[in-house]
Amino acid sequence: MWEYKNIMEDMVEEIYEKNKENLACCDCPRCHCDIIAYALNHLPPHYVVSQAGALYAKTYLMNKQHEMDITAALAKGSLLVKNHPHH
Repeated sequence: MWEYKNIMEDMVEEIYEKNKENLACCDCPRCHCDIIAYALNHLPPHYVVSQAGALYAKTYLMNKQHEMDITAALAKGSLLVKNHPHH
């Protein structure tokens, strides 16, 4: 059976983990999910069907501009969550 995946989820999570100390926001599970969800809602999805497609797409998308776009979305989400936490 074929499955599809939005590889932006993995990419956003990876970049979040690399930069979470710089985001200066609570890192509890709820805030973490709120920041990731904000970023994903403000970035274009990139769906793939195969493992090879995922590897190709990650290679294509992991350039400096895409990394900066993801980092900017995470920073905006972090600021929003910091100012309006759900706890």
